[in-house]
Amino acid sequence: MTTGTRRTLYIIIGLTISVILLFLLFRNINFAELGTALTQANYWWLLPNIAFVIFGMYQRAYRWRFMLQPIKIVPFSKLLAATCIGFMANNVLPLRLGEFVRGYSLASQDKDISKSASLATIFVERMVFDLVALLMIFGAVLTGSHLLIGNDMKEGTYIAILIALAGILFMLMFALRPAQAGEMMTRYLPFLPDSTKDKVRVIVMKFSRGLEFIKDSKILSWVTLQTILIWLFMGLSNYFVFQAFGFDLPLSASYVLLVVVSVSILVPSSPGFVGVYHYGTVWTLTSYGIAKEQALSFALVLHAAQYIPITAMGFYYLKKEHLSLKKLEQESTSEDS
Repeated sequence: MTTGTRRTLYIIIGLTISVILLFLLFRNINFAELGTALTQANYWWLLPNIAFVIFGMYQRAYRWRFMLQPIKIVPFSKLLAATCIGFMANNVLPLRLGEFVRGYSLASQDKDISKSASLATIFVERMVFDLVALLMIFGAVLTGSHLLIGNDMKEGTYIAILIALAGILFMLMFALRPAQAGEMMTRYLPFLPDSTKDKVRVIVMKFSRGLEFIKDSKILSWVTLQTILIWLFMGLSNYFVFQAFGFDLPLSASYVLLVVVSVSILVPSSPGFVGVYHYGTVWTLTSYGIAKEQALSFALVLHAAQYIPITAMGFYYLKKEHLSLKKLEQESTSEDS
């Protein structure tokens, strides 16, 4: 199967999953009650929610600056632009290309930052720091929450913990012993020609440049603190939308929602996580006794409150930095990436 065929298949699978979940969500829905819930919501409560969403972009760019510090002190404006462009790309492009677009966007603006190093920081940010922070929050919420969870969710939590631990070990190996990591990777790929193995070793060394911040305990501690604050604020932002719809739910419910949605959007879907985002939201709220019509109206509004400002910010910075989304997408999907 060619690379192009795999990409097309992945896109089709994602769109199919989104359509199926939307069908399940809207099936047997009382549209009159759905409309009533939407019209009666107090949308002034969305203002603090949107403010937190926008602030989250600034926080992520600020955290990223420390992760790149051992390589170069990158201007905050460039990091903010790349962050917004990357998150926007996840909303409008297939194949979850946003993280690649984000890395290539920064590399396009600052030639001193290689694509490999930029992607390395994004990888460890998303797959290690964010994942561990979410697990910590989820564990704390479950400890103090009366919400009953099933065995499936418990098993999913254990799997996520194992993935996080594997990610940490993987990260440390690349950061502390990049040459050995490259040798180990090529050793277990004996079918590759020598020229390809040499290329793999070079990529690993470039990739390790993006992980040098791990060696600095002060930077590592600051990045960890920023990660926790990012997710605490993101969870808090959900609570304002609870108020908009008049839901009498504890603050802990907003963090359960945060974790469930964060896991839900890992499932292949259309650009913007349509369907999977809404399904995870409705599942969480109905678990707290919220009627399906109210839960679905909440999901539609919460998704829009995040989708619209992030997408608008991304396109603004795309134009401001004179970058081409089509070119960034092509670089993200090229064979040499």
